[in-house]
Amino acid sequence: MRIRDVARMAWGQIIRRKMVTLLCMMGLSIGSAAMIIALSVGQSVQTYSEKTLNDNYKMDEITITPNEGIRTGNGKGNGQTSKFERGALTLEKIQIIQRLPHVVAVAPMLKLDSLEMVLPDGRSTYVEVIGTQLETLGGFGYKYAEGRGAEDGRMAVTSYGAAFGLVDPKVTQKLFEQLNADPYNNELLEQFTEMSAKQDQLVQQLVQFRYEDYANASKTKMSGSIRVSGELTKPSNMDEMSAQNDKKVYLPLDTARALQDELGLQQADSSAAKHLNSALVKVEDKRYVSQVEEQIKKLTLNTQSNLFQEEAMAGQLAMYQKAALGIGGFIMLLASLSIIVAMIMSTHQRRKQIGVMKVLGANLWQIRQMFITEAAMLGLMGGVAGVGIAFAALGGVNGLLASQMADQVNGPMTVVIQQSALPLGIVFAVLVGIVSGIYPAISASRTNALTVIKSM
Repeated sequence: MRIRDVARMAWGQIIRRKMVTLLCMMGLSIGSAAMIIALSVGQSVQTYSEKTLNDNYKMDEITITPNEGIRTGNGKGNGQTSKFERGALTLEKIQIIQRLPHVVAVAPMLKLDSLEMVLPDGRSTYVEVIGTQLETLGGFGYKYAEGRGAEDGRMAVTSYGAAFGLVDPKVTQKLFEQLNADPYNNELLEQFTEMSAKQDQLVQQLVQFRYEDYANASKTKMSGSIRVSGELTKPSNMDEMSAQNDKKVYLPLDTARALQDELGLQQADSSAAKHLNSALVKVEDKRYVSQVEEQIKKLTLNTQSNLFQEEAMAGQLAMYQKAALGIGGFIMLLASLSIIVAMIMSTHQRRKQIGVMKVLGANLWQIRQMFITEAAMLGLMGGVAGVGIAFAALGGVNGLLASQMADQVNGPMTVVIQQSALPLGIVFAVLVGIVSGIYPAISASRTNALTVIKSM
């Protein structure tokens, strides 16, 4: 028999035995849909996790700090200790790093203590003060909601959260005393919440910084005035409350060093006066992070990135994908059992047909070929139906994820059917059909034609 004749006979049996065909297709289509969704969920989880990691942990950024364990020179016997220079983070090293391949931006950082920012009317809030080159902020995704950064003069740029919670210290102290006396007073709690959530206009305002020097009998020191020239937008990867609590003020490096002198924050070692305590490096792509780190370490500096977060996440993703594929595989196993049972029943009911075929000259391979072709057709039909079921179930899957991940800053994960998963789901269903049809095919080919004909 030709292949076309075998296929025609197999198709005829599929059409004739509608109930068996329907039952086999149901198992195969559900199994195929489960495999397609499992593969798509695995890929969607990986894409969503990478985006979340990059937004929250900045996978393409490197933090640089001085290598304080490296010093140059030895003591000369005059009681002097060697100076920390070789492992220091200086502007000269920053310029070298800026010229490294795949480096997009470098922001030198001189982080001061947490200081109290005071407005002319006496209201204040505590902020993190950072000296940097303001023009480098744009390279790290910072955008201005109002104003701009300026390197000339005593200027400052505030984060989104620095404009919140500016209150009179006396009012705050009085409110705290009232809350201590009556901690369950809802009106006092609401009043404190409203004060903390109130946003002020800081651009073009003059601000000062106050520092309590506890090492010097709690002496209070106040800096000179600094004008706020710009305010940054709210970070997209932060919720509103986190953004309000993220209070930072960025100053030009010269202004930050002048502020150190005014408030007595200067380091005791005068040789480190122009050193930085950290820097941030933006890399073209996270693929080059390790390469850039190795180059920076040659400058005797310490580096830190968040690549380990990705490695830890990769292990979890592999576990999730195995679990999803395991569920799909289990469903396909059940579907294969239904095919085996259906085909065995079909073999018993078609004993007369098999006997006649043998009498007419059909050999064992031709009979087996007919049953395997029939099983393959059932697998193909089930796989195609599974594609439709996968798309139909996609809305429910995404709806479930949306309800479970409603509070996520980046929004709920959305599963997208991967185009590469569609042929894999169909091919897998066909293979399951063929494998499931092997035993019934062998059983059918062993039918004794003489016995069957005698019983007719």
